[in-house]
Order: sequence, then C-alpha cells, then structure tokens
Amino acid sequence: MLLLMALEGWNHIPRGYGAEFDVHDAPRWLRVWARTAFVDRYAYPRLVARGFAFLTPHPDSTDADREAPRPGWRFRPEGYQAPGSTGLLISK
Repeated sequence: MLLLMALEGWNHIPRGYGAEFDVHDAPRWLRVWARTAFVDRYAYPRLVARGFAFLTPHPDSTDADREAPRPGWRFRPEGYQAPGSTGLLISK
C-alpha cells in the first residue's frame, strides 16, 4: 500500500503558480530544518504557514486555470526581481 501525503510547498503548489521560498529571512532553526536531508520536506509547510513562501502566476495561465491558494501563501508584486538577481545586470 502506497500512502501519499500532500505537504503544502513540498509536493503541492497551487495549480497555475510557481513558488519561491524566502529561507534567508526565516528563523535560524527553520533555515537549518529546511536544509537537513530527508526531513527538509516537512519544513516547507512550516515556511508556507509562517509567510516565507511566495507565489508567482504562470504567464500563460488564466484566472480560471489557477487553483485557489491555501492560507499562508503570499504573492510577489508584478515585475519583482530578487535582490542580486542576474537579471539586474543586463542593461536594456
């Protein structure tokens, strides 16, 4: 018998979105947990619940295609680029 468990942020991300996790700003104990092999998957639901998980809508999906996110997920502003991103180095 195969028992599957949906862990928010690990093996479940709302349909129609991409996910980013801001582990850098999380408490130290949560950063260590998220980087520990085999138990890291249980840290991702905690990152979502504490507001360190961000969703970005896929550009080719419509509102009807997107699944409603569960509580805890946050949304990145449109056009957001992470600090230190290589995209900032490219001049137009």
